[in-house]
Amino acid sequence: MELDGNCIKITDETIVSYYKENSNLDIVTMNHIFIEILKSLSSNLSDTINTSISSKVLSMVTDIHSNLNSVKSDIIIRFHESKKEYIEEIKNIMNSSILTNNEKINTFMEKSNDLLLTKTTLIINDIVPKSQEKNYVQIENCIKSFSSSIMQDTTKLLELSNKDNNQNDAIMQNIDLQLSKMITTIQQPIFSFIQSSEERTNSGIQQIKDSFTMQQTMQQKLTGELCEFLNKYKNNSSSKGNVSEAELYYILQSIMPSDEIIKVGNDTATCDLRVNRMDKTKPSILFENKDYGRSVTTDEVKKFERDIQTQKIHGVFVSQKSPITFKNDFQIDIINGLIHIYIPNADYNISKIKIAIDIIDSLSFKLLSLNCDNDESEYSISKEDMEEISEEYRVFISQKMQMMDTIKMVTKQLVDKLEDIQLPKLKKMFVRFGNIENDNDFKCSLCNCWSGKNKASLAAHIRNCKSNPKNKETLEVIIEEKLNIVIEQPDNLVIQTNILETEPKTKSEKIKKVKSKSSS
Repeated sequence: MELDGNCIKITDETIVSYYKENSNLDIVTMNHIFIEILKSLSSNLSDTINTSISSKVLSMVTDIHSNLNSVKSDIIIRFHESKKEYIEEIKNIMNSSILTNNEKINTFMEKSNDLLLTKTTLIINDIVPKSQEKNYVQIENCIKSFSSSIMQDTTKLLELSNKDNNQNDAIMQNIDLQLSKMITTIQQPIFSFIQSSEERTNSGIQQIKDSFTMQQTMQQKLTGELCEFLNKYKNNSSSKGNVSEAELYYILQSIMPSDEIIKVGNDTATCDLRVNRMDKTKPSILFENKDYGRSVTTDEVKKFERDIQTQKIHGVFVSQKSPITFKNDFQIDIINGLIHIYIPNADYNISKIKIAIDIIDSLSFKLLSLNCDNDESEYSISKEDMEEISEEYRVFISQKMQMMDTIKMVTKQLVDKLEDIQLPKLKKMFVRFGNIENDNDFKCSLCNCWSGKNKASLAAHIRNCKSNPKNKETLEVIIEEKLNIVIEQPDNLVIQTNILETEPKTKSEKIKKVKSKSSS
């Protein structure tokens, strides 16, 4: 990503390819959405969750309380309605002038009793579940006792030869009393069951409340830690630098898996990372990493030069997101025989870092030969000529990077054009008749672009697919290796000079010509 005034240029391949595949998504809208999410996470996440949980719990408690009151009222009303209907029906039977004999009265009374018991049983079945066996047995015994009392009162009514209104009223009052007593007796276990159910519900709600309180505490802690991390990454350059150094560490690990990579940022005058090579003929390298939004200042460059001179090790200065003041891309400075390479706007590009390592490996060998050669045959070379050679090498590297980018772009365009060449109608007909297999059966599930002709071709593609996370060698590295050009110098030419000496020298810089073995 490059910041140019008020414009942001995104060059990350993953982001670009995703928005190409999902052209219906607007990058500005998506960024607005993620910004709002981050703002919500850092401000009112806990308040929103707490408000939602509290409203849900309050709604549940209100509904439960309303349902319990409704059940109680419904029980009382239904019992009293049954009682009233039964009393009225008995009065109608006793006052009927049509029924004259005891058998008819007895029949109607038995029907009325059965109807009352049936209604009462149905009410109980609707309210008390079968699982409450203890309460159910108690209610059933109460109903049986009431049934037997009603039968006795009915027998007394039938034994009366003369319908004495006073006696009838006394018996009716007795029946009414028995009904009221039965209702009271039945209500007690039912209300006990409802009360216990309410207590269990309240206990469950309390447990939910405690659980929500615990979750609220954990969420507040998590939100605080997240805000602290985001604020550190945003405002604390040290934390941001640690994250950037870790990313550079893994890049170096992928480039040089067998070498020793040490984090030395806490030591004095040692840059950020040091790489000790497994191949002892190759030099150790120091890496200074910066992830600033502004240009790297000259003070940082001077500190880097001081660290290199203190440790006597070649170094690479990497600025991930910004330019380096007074330094060009892949600028090479040789000070007291130590190579300084500068990579501005690296953006964690593996190819750029690998090229810098190759430059140090190539130049350090020649510098070492220059310091060790004691042959008498000498040729002088000026400091300006050596600087021009370094500038030519830098230009060569820049042109090489541009050529790599051009080849990648042209290759992608050619592949896209080839993929556009299709015969869909003819292919559909062949697939339908079974002459060829459907390409979707052998389509790569990683890139969703490539389709093979058989399982073998699909397996071969997956092993080398650039979208395969296990494939450590990316397309850029492959192209780089194919295009890697090594400038070979004659075997008889060795450079022996120090560029940009800290102390002036009286003698001119020398190039010694080594005699070939054949001439010796």
